Amino acid sequence: MNAEPGKGAEFDAVVDALRAVIQEQKENLREIDRLSEASFRLWLNKVAGRIAEMACVPLAHVKAFVDDLSAIAAHMVEKGKRSYRDAYHKARRVPPPPAR
Repeated sequence: MNAEPGKGAEFDAVVDALRAVIQEQKENLREIDRLSEASFRLWLNKVAGRIAEMACVPLAHVKAFVDDLSAIAAHMVEKGKRSYRDAYHKARRVPPPPAR
């Protein structure tokens, strides 16, 4: 055939190198997400501490309030998604043909 010797091996090496780079990129993005979440939690804890100091209430009360708000927000988002999905499916439903 017209294939040059070694071309297949070079292509396989390039594909393997690309797979390794893509896998490394995925791992780096996971690490960034993990660090971002930890950083956000630290910031939120500091803000909750400041609010507790200014309002002269225990930090546990502020944390409980923030937890309640986050649970309410998560529930609202989930309910909104569910309502949208139900309305979408209702709108997409094809009515049965008329009886003859």
